[in-house]
Amino acid sequence: MRVLHSLMALCALAAAGCCGPETITAGKSIQRAEGRLAELKLQLPTPTKPSATLRPAVITGNLIFVSGHIARAADGKLIIGRVGEELTLDQGKDAARQCGLAILSTLRNELGSLDRVRRVVKVLGMVNCPPGFKDQPLVVNGCSELFLEVFGPDAGLGARSAVGMGSLPSNVAVEVEAVFEISP
Repeated sequence: MRVLHSLMALCALAAAGCCGPETITAGKSIQRAEGRLAELKLQLPTPTKPSATLRPAVITGNLIFVSGHIARAADGKLIIGRVGEELTLDQGKDAARQCGLAILSTLRNELGSLDRVRRVVKVLGMVNCPPGFKDQPLVVNGCSELFLEVFGPDAGLGARSAVGMGSLPSNVAVEVEAVFEISP
């Protein structure tokens, strides 16, 4: 009985989000997003800046809607070309991962910490590709797999769509937008 009460208390603390950099769930220690980011040695790019016609993210209630982020290499240069023509599937997947890193950067900038992200709700990945290209989901996996690495299997996997586009802004290979549930 004492063990049951201890587990219930630990779960209550975890649910309240008062366990510091790690969350305790049923007696197990699970690293939160900022810790995972450091452990994975991931470098986030400079966050997207607002403009007269764009907000990188909008918070409403307990959701943050992140605008479409286009594919940029680590040096900031656009990753351009059509996946399946100028770019291979693996290059497209890497471009989607770069979009995911940019989204994480925007989240951290807007929220102060990635640890405020409770879960990925929805990801929409758009792939610049020729007609007949059928591997859009494999390309967008680059972003989805990143979110799984950072947020874990429960919080990191949300609903998702992966679609092909005849063109994307500046001829970039991939654009990704996402919605996340956040804590106050």
